[in-house]
Amino acid sequence: MADPRVYPTDNRPDYHVDYSSDMSGEMPHGGGQTRYNYSSGSSGEMPRQPDPKPPKHHIVQIPKDQVFRTPPPENARLQKIYAARAARKRNRNCFCFFKYLLSTILTIVLAVAIVAVVFFLFYKPKIPKYTLSSMTVKNFNVSAPNTLTFSPDFEAIVTADNPNSKISIYYEDNSDITVSYKDVNLANGAWPKFHQPEKNVTELVVSVKGSGIRLSESLHDDILQNEKNGAVPLNLDMKVPVKIKAGAISTWTFNVLVSCDVTLDKLAAGSTIVDKSCSVKVHAFNKF
Repeated sequence: MADPRVYPTDNRPDYHVDYSSDMSGEMPHGGGQTRYNYSSGSSGEMPRQPDPKPPKHHIVQIPKDQVFRTPPPENARLQKIYAARAARKRNRNCFCFFKYLLSTILTIVLAVAIVAVVFFLFYKPKIPKYTLSSMTVKNFNVSAPNTLTFSPDFEAIVTADNPNSKISIYYEDNSDITVSYKDVNLANGAWPKFHQPEKNVTELVVSVKGSGIRLSESLHDDILQNEKNGAVPLNLDMKVPVKIKAGAISTWTFNVLVSCDVTLDKLAAGSTIVDKSCSVKVHAFNKF
């Protein structure tokens, strides 16, 4: 029998049958439950499920100084503990480093001291002696009228005495010898390079020359007056690099400084030494 109810085409209800099972996604058989969902709509489309709610975002702004400098109140105590622990660790590391460095330095100093004591006890080193035997002067005629520029030529005989019985001396290059009058440099020269054996005395002829030395009028007059008095004071300074050898041991190069105060009767050929005195200094590490 036909359904006497008449529905308009546009208002015809939509039927949606939802088959679901309590245990699995299969079609129900027998004991399953069938749910009928009747919905009506004008468009004839399936109803849309509501969109889920968008997640909520919270933005918290913290001042930069609090982020990097100020810990939260509840973590302040932990922060102090961690900072103190890190400081103790740093201090302990620094202490260990300086302790190791100090022990290394003391060990090296002790070893060097032992070697030096053994060297001095066995070899008994002595400082060489240097004596100025004579000095002659050429081309330095201060009596010449209207002459203030000179090129003097000094020739000195120096006696080098090595008193050591187990040590020989090697005189090296780059020596420097100067003759001066009241801190005014008059001439320059060099010490000859040679080897001086043990218990040896050697006389050396040292040539010291100047070129274009111009004297002030007051200095010229002062030298002329001293020459008339027969006593012209000069300074002879020698810096000589040397190495010493004791047996199989050879040292580094160091400087021997010889300073002589000499007084001549005149600044001319045939001059005579009126007075003289020399001193010697050794700079083992070239500090002078």
